[in-house]
Amino acid sequence: MDTNRSEQALRCEAIRRRLAGESRKQICADLKRATSWFDKWWAAYRRDPQTDFADQSRAPQHSPQQWSAEVEQLIVSIRRVREAGRTPETKYGFIGHRTIQGDLERLGVKPPPSLAKIQRVLAEHDLTHPLGAAEDKAYYPRLLAWEPNAIHATDIITRHLRGGAEIQNFHTIDHFSQAVHLSQTLAKTSTTVRAYLLENWADLGLPFIQQFDNEGAFCGGHTHPRVIGQVVRLCLFCGIEPLFIPEYEPKRNQLIETFHSVWLRGFWSRRVFRNLSHVQREAPIFVDNYQRDYRPPSLEGFSPAQMRCGYKPFRLTAALRKLIPEGRLPITAGHIHLMRKVDSQGTISLLNETWSVGKKWMGEYIWSVIDTLAQTLTFWHLADADAQWQRIKSRCFRLPEPVEPLLPSFHRNRARCREHLPG
Repeated sequence: MDTNRSEQALRCEAIRRRLAGESRKQICADLKRATSWFDKWWAAYRRDPQTDFADQSRAPQHSPQQWSAEVEQLIVSIRRVREAGRTPETKYGFIGHRTIQGDLERLGVKPPPSLAKIQRVLAEHDLTHPLGAAEDKAYYPRLLAWEPNAIHATDIITRHLRGGAEIQNFHTIDHFSQAVHLSQTLAKTSTTVRAYLLENWADLGLPFIQQFDNEGAFCGGHTHPRVIGQVVRLCLFCGIEPLFIPEYEPKRNQLIETFHSVWLRGFWSRRVFRNLSHVQREAPIFVDNYQRDYRPPSLEGFSPAQMRCGYKPFRLTAALRKLIPEGRLPITAGHIHLMRKVDSQGTISLLNETWSVGKKWMGEYIWSVIDTLAQTLTFWHLADADAQWQRIKSRCFRLPEPVEPLLPSFHRNRARCREHLPG
């Protein structure tokens, strides 16, 4: 350690390294400081992220090549500390990219990333919602999986290879068993999502509910009103009900977000990958180890493979896949689910259209169900875990093209699924 460095610079470095994911024990060992010293300054930072640890910090600087992974983690950590607002100093603090850039400067990141780069990182982690958008004052009707393949959650996490190439990492987790399916491409479009889902359903099996966030590649884009995108059409064609979580609330995708963290620690951060092919060769090894050896805390000592032992999934076989037309799919009879929070005007946004629910529901979560066969849109509300679903209102939802019936080959007994959904 450089004995000439000021005490303030060491404090700054300790907090920066903790935010970047290093352990408290390792930081204290490297800086030759007691854990009580670290705890004091970590608490000071949590109280006020604007704490000035050093007026002229000599903490290590970052070159553009070095900062990518570490500072990306810093950006995410700073945002979450600020947004939590657990102290008087942060309760009404700001959380935007300019504020985060200032925090990075105080933590010794020189030169700090541009505002545009910070905003891109926040967007990749679904942290671009406005102040207050993620508050949990209203009851959220979380859907619980009742068996394997009841609910799958799919998400895309973007990472960069050394040299700048982007890898789009497609991840799906089965809510019940926490088994996963992964794939990697260079693009995230409705076409690549469609190819990935077909591959996933051939592996894990077809779910009853397929959960997504509001990424354009999933929902069909954010331009045309009443859009029924190709990914939604594919789900309906295969007898799967797509479910979209509320906008700007990645915490509603908690299981897949938690898996992202496991994947980052156990796979992405452990190798320097040369290219897409290198990632694709190594990923199955990680998946095999995860399914066999990992014990997620919520599974009480069981691995994903053990949770699926003896289960026979309804897989997308080669014969079933031949029934799916190439190109643009029709709209099939089925249900589309969208969770939304009512805004101050008493409205919600669904498929690029604004719908009035009523100001009495302001701040409440509304479960919206589109029945493509009946061409209706119904709003439901659940007051708490012990209440019954309340039907608020139903509206006509005309579709601009014919609706096709579900093919008999994709029919399944949906009795238990219906028990867990509104209506």
